[in-house]
Amino acid sequence: MANEVTPPFGRVYRQNFMWDRNILPGNCEKGQLTDIGHKQQEVLGAVMRDYYVTKRQFLNESLSANDLFIRFDLDSRTQQSAMALIDGLYPPQAGTQSSEIIDTYCMDSEYEDLSPRNPQLCPCVEVIEAKSEVSAAYLEHDALVTKPLNHKLEEIMGVPVDNDDVCDCALATYCHGFPLPANLTDELVNEVFEDTNWRHEYKLTYPNASYAGRYTSGFLLSEIYDRMLNSENGVVQPRFLLYSAHDSTLRVMLSMFGVFDHKWPAYASYLVFELFSDLSSKQDYVRMVYNGQELRVPACQKDGDDCSFASFAAVVDTLTLHDDIEQECLHCGDL
Repeated sequence: MANEVTPPFGRVYRQNFMWDRNILPGNCEKGQLTDIGHKQQEVLGAVMRDYYVTKRQFLNESLSANDLFIRFDLDSRTQQSAMALIDGLYPPQAGTQSSEIIDTYCMDSEYEDLSPRNPQLCPCVEVIEAKSEVSAAYLEHDALVTKPLNHKLEEIMGVPVDNDDVCDCALATYCHGFPLPANLTDELVNEVFEDTNWRHEYKLTYPNASYAGRYTSGFLLSEIYDRMLNSENGVVQPRFLLYSAHDSTLRVMLSMFGVFDHKWPAYASYLVFELFSDLSSKQDYVRMVYNGQELRVPACQKDGDDCSFASFAAVVDTLTLHDDIEQECLHCGDL
């Protein structure tokens, strides 16, 4: 229960991954958040504390469970990222004699919308991706770029490899200051990175970002917008809502609004939707901030520097499904 306080825990169970029984050696799972990644999220939480607690005085000085809504999927790294960020936003008090319980929320993977690739939520995801992979542009890129790169990588590694996996592992290798495997050069890794970035963006925004987004991240956008609408209608909401998701989620969401810079979102990247009121004009506005930079949504340009809630709502209306969602997810708008 929220705000529940219990005596200090007398027993803690530690999960360990068995040696030689995992894809990667060591005590970790594939894709798990590392110590450096955990620290990045703590620092991000501290930055948000400085802004929302200290400077803006929007959030309370001390933790109030009613102010928070924390959601992640079943991937351990999204869970660990969320917890680390909250620990930076509200650092645990040293010497505390009681245990805090903070509610977090998740759901069965069949209904999860934090990742834009969930065909169980909307079958159109698979249809769109399949059609993108047989398009002329994709086939040309695959023949001229992806396959030759994959051949080079397999010659170096001596085993079948996937370009996406090489990209993920190389990025983590760079960020942790480790050397690349023998014969794998920076130049080749950069080529792999550019290839992976192109393919991911092409498939996630095919045939265009707004169309694809409706069937991929439109569900998450609807969830976020509904929270804003409830607040507009006087329904009390948590002041800080955290959705711990994925780089692909950011890529799609930014593309839907026409503000993506076509660069792979860096580790610990974040997108903020701020709903605020102008006391002088008595109007409500929405501000989007990506990695510390305020975004100008093209569809809101008529509002000047700010995006009114009415304009934001109109944009969301074009990017989400409304009527018979089940039927729309079966027919995919006759793609």
